[in-house]
Amino acid sequence: MRGVVAAGFVPGVRSRARAALRDLLEEFVAAVRAEPFDPSRGARIGAELVDLRMSAPPVLGTTVTLFAGRLPAAMGGPAGDETRQRTAARGGPAGGESRQRTAAMGGPAGDETRQRIMALLGTLSTGFVAAQRDAALRAAEEMNRAEKIHWRGVQADLQQRLQQALLHRPDTGLPNEQYLRKHLAETIAGRGGERLGLCLVSLDRYDEVTDTLGHENGVLLLAEVARRLRPLGFLAHLADDQFAILLVGTGGVDDVVKVADRVSRLLAHEVAVTAGVVERAAAGTDPDGWLHDARLALRWATQDNARPGVFEAGRAEDDRRRHRVAATIPAALAAGEFTLRYQPLVRLADRAVIGVEALARWHRLEPRQFIPMAERTGVIHELGRHLLERACRAGAARDGLRISVNVSPVQLAAPGLVATVADVLHRTGLPAGRLQLEITETAAVIEHRAVLDRLAGLGLRLALDDFGTGYASLAELVTLPFAEVKLAAEFLAVPRSGTAEVLRGVVGLCHALGVTVTAEGIETAEQERVLREAGCDHGQGFLFGRPEDGLPS
Repeated sequence: MRGVVAAGFVPGVRSRARAALRDLLEEFVAAVRAEPFDPSRGARIGAELVDLRMSAPPVLGTTVTLFAGRLPAAMGGPAGDETRQRTAARGGPAGGESRQRTAAMGGPAGDETRQRIMALLGTLSTGFVAAQRDAALRAAEEMNRAEKIHWRGVQADLQQRLQQALLHRPDTGLPNEQYLRKHLAETIAGRGGERLGLCLVSLDRYDEVTDTLGHENGVLLLAEVARRLRPLGFLAHLADDQFAILLVGTGGVDDVVKVADRVSRLLAHEVAVTAGVVERAAAGTDPDGWLHDARLALRWATQDNARPGVFEAGRAEDDRRRHRVAATIPAALAAGEFTLRYQPLVRLADRAVIGVEALARWHRLEPRQFIPMAERTGVIHELGRHLLERACRAGAARDGLRISVNVSPVQLAAPGLVATVADVLHRTGLPAGRLQLEITETAAVIEHRAVLDRLAGLGLRLALDDFGTGYASLAELVTLPFAEVKLAAEFLAVPRSGTAEVLRGVVGLCHALGVTVTAEGIETAEQERVLREAGCDHGQGFLFGRPEDGLPS
């Protein structure tokens, strides 16, 4: 067994406190005896008590007891019972001897000593309180510092969560449009020498999906779309039914078109899609331009029924020019810039002029350009009323002619259309039987059956324009109040074998329903012959006369 080589003793907390207290007591005694006497030294002793963590009430009570018990002995005066017993046991000096020793050491005695002690105790108390206050302030500052650190962490976490929410879609977790713009800007700045492609994808009839299957299933569809499209490129979710795919390093527009085609194949079993694509060099571009042009291409895809729509700078410039001009439509209407041209309607049996079609004209744009613009801006209602009144006034001045005026499907949706037509007939004096309203064959024709019935109830004629190219069928003519159908010019544009038989069949069915038939776009005598042999009632086209400023004589 090995022997103990060394042993040591580590003082406990209580031993260290007693030693520190003894040192402070000696310092206090030294302050009492010091010449000149400085009472402010007690403040430092009080501060030391706080630094030694003796400021808590239980500890402070013990400290004061020990200090008071030992001070007399330290000063050479009468000690407490405990001090006297320990002094006697050690063979130490008694009270008288202590006083003699204090005097011999040259220290103060009697009343002066007590006064010094009281003065030092006063400053000790002041120093103790001040140090305790400072300690409390430091503790509070430390706590505040720790709390600030904690809240900085909480704030950073909240900022990160907020940033995530602001830049991502909650339903798919994909980057949103704001994120895409930021990413586009960074990509353009970092890859100015490369080409980029942007494919904008719209889910067709997504609203119908959510209306039929519910919102939750709509969200599931979006999540599935996101899962399938992620591998194709940087994917962003811009709106409920719209996604964007950014491609870097493209070699031409065909690369983006291929991605659009792949999107259609990937989602073919879930939902039909429409896409608009843009491809160009990154240098000198900006995110706004990319998104604007992609959305324009997407709109073209819808208009042209193209899959996908491809952005073309020339077409975009034409659109901008037309839109700038279209913005002047209200002012042009007020200035009387819109006029009417009248094209004859003839009876094919003898070429007798039975009426005219009033055609809107504007010197700035073609009708196929400004009419859709007027429909989109809502100006079509005011424009339509203006042209209707102008045509009716011209017709009222000529007996015997039928006046045929076009009515936009957008006008059919206006609640005041019937009242407007009745008012115009009353003010112009044109008999209702001589007014014919031509309504283009669209889905709106069927949707507004009640409006058509009320218009027919005024005593005027209704004609279904461009028949054969839209939504209506011969079966629906049984219930719709049309007195006439106008065959679309496409029937005659490219003669085919069997065209005459088709015309005879259509005309025969219309006659069986009590509906007269007018053919549009007749330009040759051969077309006139075929139509006459098919039993067509009336004709219109350049063969019989072009649109003119005034009514035919």
